[in-house]
Amino acid sequence: MIDDSIRPQLGIIGGLGPLASADFYFKLTRMTQAFRDNEHVPAVILSVPRLPDRTEAILAGHDGPLAPLKAAVATLDALGVACIAMPCNTAHHWYGQLAANSHAEIIHIGDAVVAETRRSLDRGRIAVLATQGTLVSGFYQDRMSAAGFELCLPANTEFQQCVDSAISLVKAGSIADAAVETERALDIAQAAGADAALLGCTELSVVAASLNDVNGLVVIDSNAALARACLTRLGFGVQEARGLPTVSRPPGHDRPMRASSVALAQLSVSSI
Repeated sequence: MIDDSIRPQLGIIGGLGPLASADFYFKLTRMTQAFRDNEHVPAVILSVPRLPDRTEAILAGHDGPLAPLKAAVATLDALGVACIAMPCNTAHHWYGQLAANSHAEIIHIGDAVVAETRRSLDRGRIAVLATQGTLVSGFYQDRMSAAGFELCLPANTEFQQCVDSAISLVKAGSIADAAVETERALDIAQAAGADAALLGCTELSVVAASLNDVNGLVVIDSNAALARACLTRLGFGVQEARGLPTVSRPPGHDRPMRASSVALAQLSVSSI
């Protein structure tokens, strides 16, 4: 039985990956309107980095991550949290099963992203930078389309290759290189006329503040969106995140100029 004086309000399923959950907690803290320690969110991070790979499971058609995710939810439930955040987009493939077995509300990152997108756009074409597992899961297609946004994916393979490379580089700790790969993916989206790009993997959120000039492209950070949703749900004031960590780039880490005629294809819900 946990002492009420230290009972957390927010439970965080972290470690998916570790830098992504650290980025989420940093943004949660920086976005909280607070002047002293006791005005921040009482929270607990349960880091589960040894969970089976989510994208591999989805693409292979099995539920290997589900049992440990359920165990993580049950552990946080036992602490009496009011709500749970999973700063991992791909893990939301199993949201329905997890929410059905949780006493606490699990805040869906997709719903948070839609709300965040509406803060910048009423309509438009959104390029989604996400794992292949998240794309196959389809929850962004469903939610964004229902909200009136047009979704885009590249017609060629280069876009997803850049996204996958950036995610892997963050997991390996190569943040400057990951920022360059992310910018290459953004270049492809922008050249095709996308109005906004969603960093729909929380590894990509790690590089959000390190991105160079995106030439007016609206960039939506799923970790920041989830942090805002958590604060709002728990009744905390929200401010714009300030002083986010950036990574300086040594010579040779700037992206090359790209042609502006890279095609994007419209992605419908039925095409995944």
